[in-house]
Amino acid sequence: MASSRITPFPIYGWVPFRGNLYQITRGEVFRGDRLYNLGRYVGERYDERVLVNHWTLLEGIEQRARFAVGNNVRHRVHGPLRVVKRMWRFREGRVHYQLVGAHDPQQQVTCYEEELV
Repeated sequence: MASSRITPFPIYGWVPFRGNLYQITRGEVFRGDRLYNLGRYVGERYDERVLVNHWTLLEGIEQRARFAVGNNVRHRVHGPLRVVKRMWRFREGRVHYQLVGAHDPQQQVTCYEEELV
């Protein structure tokens, strides 16, 4: 049986929402229909905070990443590489990739999305 547990996003982490980066200010569990949903408040000021569902934030992170696992990419310095792992860095609000050489699997590189062409 699959687990229904999810790891909530960290408080004060940066997440994409509606095209901008927002800081998570507070977490809450709310009831929608018959299910309990995990939500996070985003926004700096109290009057502009919005309660956002965990899955909506996850979709925003997914849309923000340009490359998927398995894609062949080109690094500015290391040349052609293949994406092995993709992670979201909450402290910085950007995507971080783990790459291996397209022709040499022993070559391993980690970099931010801005370094890829």
